[in-house]
Amino acid sequence: MTPDLDQLAEIGPARARLDERELELIDRARQAGATWAQVAAALGLASRQAAEQRRQRLVGAARARRHDLDRRYAYSIVVLRQAVADLHRAIAADRGWTGRFPRAALARTTVATALDAPPGGLFALASQAADDLRGATIPGYVRLAHRKVQAALSMSD
Repeated sequence: MTPDLDQLAEIGPARARLDERELELIDRARQAGATWAQVAAALGLASRQAAEQRRQRLVGAARARRHDLDRRYAYSIVVLRQAVADLHRAIAADRGWTGRFPRAALARTTVATALDAPPGGLFALASQAADDLRGATIPGYVRLAHRKVQAALSMSD
């Protein structure tokens, strides 16, 4: 390839790294107490809604890149990530989740972290969450999602 084509080929990966960094900084600013209006101003956007939409676009792009990576890794990882996403939604829908059992808050955090973890980390975090939920008193819809995760983990063995 010519030097121009080499440099052009570097644009996509560089853009992905910038998007990931921007998402990380937005999340850190929000966790530190910044308002959406302050985030919008820092990004040069006109409104808090624009900043929230920008974050959603960045999340979507990051998940799409992760899905592409998962497909290259193994089909079982694609299935596991979907099962973890189902479990995450089920836990999020449970208003009384934190009081369900002693490790409920930790399980919620583990599942949320697993959503965007690289394939090896996804497997480890999903395994930990499955262990944390084993034997816990959980509603039927969470139990169903938990079983999907367990089935996906056994596919990966």
